[in-house]
Amino acid sequence: MTEFVIRAIKDNPITVVENVGEILTELKRQDNNLNQAVRNYYCDNNTRAELLSCVQALRQTYKSIVVAMGGMSNAAT
Repeated sequence: MTEFVIRAIKDNPITVVENVGEILTELKRQDNNLNQAVRNYYCDNNTRAELLSCVQALRQTYKSIVVAMGGMSNAAT
């Protein structure tokens, strides 16, 4: 594991993301929502729309992270 981390640091530029705390907080919220939706799905199959909504929100958040890290402004959704 140590070798992997050292290689990753040497071979890749380090990216500093401003307001990373806000992004992590949002990811935790969305993770919680997705977990609840999946739990509900196994109890009641009428939660498909809720699951799709959670997945779309996660896609948007990851797209924002890619943009914040200097990725493409039109990152895949």
